[in-house]
Amino acid sequence: MKILITGGAGFIGSHIVDACAAQGFEVTCVDSLDAAVHPRKPDYLRSDVAYSFADLREWQPESSVEDVEAIVHLAALGGVTRASREPANVIDANCRGTARLVEWASRLRNLKCVIVAGSFSVYGSNYEYACPSCGMASNGARYESDLANGRYEVYCRGCNMESQIVPITESASPSPLETYGASKYMQELCFRGFSRAPVTILRFSSVYGDRLRLDDGEATIIARLAGWLQSGKQPRLYEDGRQMRDWVYVGDIVAAVLSILNGASAPSIVNVCSGVPTRLTEACHAIAAAYGVSVVPKIVGGYRPGDMRHCLGDPTTLRKLLGRDPVRFKDGAALAFGPNSRHFLQGSESCAEFSSLTA
Repeated sequence: MKILITGGAGFIGSHIVDACAAQGFEVTCVDSLDAAVHPRKPDYLRSDVAYSFADLREWQPESSVEDVEAIVHLAALGGVTRASREPANVIDANCRGTARLVEWASRLRNLKCVIVAGSFSVYGSNYEYACPSCGMASNGARYESDLANGRYEVYCRGCNMESQIVPITESASPSPLETYGASKYMQELCFRGFSRAPVTILRFSSVYGDRLRLDDGEATIIARLAGWLQSGKQPRLYEDGRQMRDWVYVGDIVAAVLSILNGASAPSIVNVCSGVPTRLTEACHAIAAAYGVSVVPKIVGGYRPGDMRHCLGDPTTLRKLLGRDPVRFKDGAALAFGPNSRHFLQGSESCAEFSSLTA
């Protein structure tokens, strides 16, 4: 099979490139090597893959890719902070770049499938909670008065008991809260009405694994925690550190992509998540154990208005696609941060930009 992978030099894309090449696929990769992510050319690029280092906004497809049978579209400028700082650039890159790809792909006669990298950020705060006591459903809104008094959970509006988050499904309506999430939803919309080949959108939860950048100014929560712990610094957590997140191992993304490329039936949208909640304190302990360090997090309390208490996805569709359960974080941490893992950390300075969940 002949495949075009956009964003194939990045953290996630490079793993997909490796897996596709290992299966004997003929792979062409388009990547802008954005300087904010790649200060230098990565040393894991492959000699058996054709690379075109170009921004999709300016990319001029060569005749050698006119007969591709599959497209895996991962290219995007990422990061909530960067998107708030460079909204025009991020929206232009993610949306116009995708639109140009769609326009070109609509003319490909051999195209059999398209896989698009989506994001949980499109859901915004559109999570539901259910009260185990009275059954009342609610959103994840929290009162400032509760937060100020150290009541960090979501409480039932009826009986004031602690409510539990309901895993979000693919049927939830997108409602992005910020520019990056909006741009990722716009990428999805670019493929509305595309009829040349079936399109599957894989909405990734926050991803971890080998090659994760720990020093990126746009680093995710898990990357920041890993960066601090690897450097021997004590993570400082807001609230009570019991916020739950649903992290997905990069190997599960690769497995999902390969399954579709190899002919598995897939719906138009798939949540790619573990479905197993991990608290921030638990994540710190798992990463520290993988690194072999004894650093423990410090709970500093406090809160930031607008923060979501918990995030959790429903992996039912992914489970069917993989034919197994996704990797749980407590198991994946050893793979991602163990002695054989490779990460990119140039120094601890850039880890000082705190996320909304860390102080």
